[in-house]
Amino acid sequence: MNIAMILSGGVGKRFGASTPKQYQDLLGKPVVDYVVNATLQSDKIDKTVVVCSEEYVDWFKERYAVDVCVGGSERNISFKNGMDYIKSNYICEKIMVFDAMRPFVTKELIDLYMDKLDEYEVVATCQKIVDSLGCLDFLECDRSRYYILQSPEAFRFDLLYNHFDAFSTLVEAYQQLPLGTTLYRHFDFPDNYKLTFHHDLDFMRMYMSYKKSKENK
Repeated sequence: MNIAMILSGGVGKRFGASTPKQYQDLLGKPVVDYVVNATLQSDKIDKTVVVCSEEYVDWFKERYAVDVCVGGSERNISFKNGMDYIKSNYICEKIMVFDAMRPFVTKELIDLYMDKLDEYEVVATCQKIVDSLGCLDFLECDRSRYYILQSPEAFRFDLLYNHFDAFSTLVEAYQQLPLGTTLYRHFDFPDNYKLTFHHDLDFMRMYMSYKKSKENK
């Protein structure tokens, strides 16, 4: 079984609103709606599990055909709670993990990541660094040796479950996996924007409207 796990438990302190940012309106839908629907549209996903704060459990159950479990105080704890739920209820072969604040994910991207897991053990969303890169410790810094890591990310489930530590200081799950784990770095998702600050929402509304207008031509 292939499972999509959506982490939607953040409170959005930096966003500065009483309603968490993943539930803010984006062209008539909550931001997280775009993520959930992409997973439900994918032919490669058998089940979607949402990890959220307790107050939103019923909200998700009433709105979508998904499983829901309660997250924790930190992202890694919510991550572990979601995996424990999956382990207790399903036999999962592949898992793809999503951030509820990244609404531009598509079913085509999900299908690609699931297929890549037939060859690799991990698939990571990566962005090349296009600005100059500095370091506090030395003057020269070769940006070509570095890249930015983002969600979504996909894993062979048992490998991830057996090595994941909810109390690790590492924020990228694949960095907890053993040396030699086979990794596919996907650099071809340039519009993987994340809603962090309030002005990001204004940009997303404009950008999504632009994309829709291009698709309708």
